[in-house]
Amino acid sequence: MTLRRIHIILVLVSLSTGLSWGQGLWQGQYHAKRLLLEKSQNQNTKDSFFLSSPEYYYNRLPLQQNYFGDSLILKNEEFNLELKLASQLDTTFTVVFTNYEGEYSIQFNRVNALQPHSYPQHPKGALPYASSELLFSGKKTGIDYGGTLVIPNDKKHYPLAILLNGTGRQDRNYTYSGHQFFTVLADALARNGIASFRMDDRGTGSTTGNFETAGISDFTADAQEALDYLKSREDIDSRFVGLIGHSEGGVVASRLTAQDSDVRFMVSLSGVGVSGLKILDLQNTAILKASKMPDSLVNLQMDLYRVLFKTVHENQQPDSLKTELEKRVKNWIQDKSSTSLNVLQLADGRDQTLIYRFCSSAKTKAYKEMIQYDPKDYLPKIEVPVLILNGDADIFVPASENVASFKENLINAPVVTTHIYPGLNHMYQHCNTCTSQEISMLDEVFAPEVMQDVANWILKQFYYAQSGN
Repeated sequence: MTLRRIHIILVLVSLSTGLSWGQGLWQGQYHAKRLLLEKSQNQNTKDSFFLSSPEYYYNRLPLQQNYFGDSLILKNEEFNLELKLASQLDTTFTVVFTNYEGEYSIQFNRVNALQPHSYPQHPKGALPYASSELLFSGKKTGIDYGGTLVIPNDKKHYPLAILLNGTGRQDRNYTYSGHQFFTVLADALARNGIASFRMDDRGTGSTTGNFETAGISDFTADAQEALDYLKSREDIDSRFVGLIGHSEGGVVASRLTAQDSDVRFMVSLSGVGVSGLKILDLQNTAILKASKMPDSLVNLQMDLYRVLFKTVHENQQPDSLKTELEKRVKNWIQDKSSTSLNVLQLADGRDQTLIYRFCSSAKTKAYKEMIQYDPKDYLPKIEVPVLILNGDADIFVPASENVASFKENLINAPVVTTHIYPGLNHMYQHCNTCTSQEISMLDEVFAPEVMQDVANWILKQFYYAQSGN
């Protein structure tokens, strides 16, 4: 167990215990980071204040108290943090929070225990749809799946979208830094009369199976099981079922749409439209450039990465992969200056660390299947309407090349609609620096205009199909 996990568990355990005499808890949130202020008082002792945060890895940090006029100043010198607030604590109050990142004004609210992240777009209150938790067993995979079905109120006929998670082990809500990407999308779809089903990945939540040994072919099989199950239920209108896949989920959507004629539409949200080898090149180049690395170093770094990628793409024997990587990296290093090797952190034998890490990842089924992915094996077989979307600030699936490849290869789809949104990152947030680090710091979960465009497009295809045309 990692040190970070231990810290998080300690925080959660300490916050789940019963309240001591005279204790109060207030929670605030700055972007993705939650802060829990605890005031406790035992008999015959003065107030004590503590600060906890799973995201900052604070575990009941003791706070020293000082008063300045009507303000209470709480400090922890070791962690260089300060909270300035009114001396009389109410149900809701504002704190000026200062730490190594800067100074922020944060609203705190009374709570009984640490609460989940909250963002303005997360659905709250009475909702115009029914949400049901489903459990079913895959007939071919033997895996038990858990997911959430959302059906708009008072609807007997509706399009139904299966939402497919992106890279990494994800829960059904596609949660990252507390942002519930698919919860927000499902809410927007339902408000437009579109049902949806979202599902936990293997080994996550209510879904069994082993995520670590799975690849794209397995995730496609999981999506197939969800499709077959939904079609088998008499209480679900399954006559117009489609797929919405994000990132790697877009690859799963492409594969399943190509092989199952019961898929009636497909939406790719930053899905991969180029080959696996090409996306690795585009992605890593964009990430390095976003880090403000000089172009000369980007070119040098990518020259090495292409050696690694090509080696894995060509090598189908896992036992010999490490040896082959060592050989090719050694050849690449031979004519490079010591200055260049130092900048790339490859000097003094550190190339072995790079090879070890890369080899460990490259041997997984997920990596091998992704690097061998060729859209020409699937996209020409798709014969249903397709919507292709991207943000122009996406550094993980760069927009222009991927959208162009989709348009080139979707030769049999009756409708191909594409759109590239200005100023949106990989998670469809309006971004500023548009780096991977900024994603968790943004309060927006999902750009409203994109969700509305997706809903409008699906409804258009649905009404067209219903008309019999």
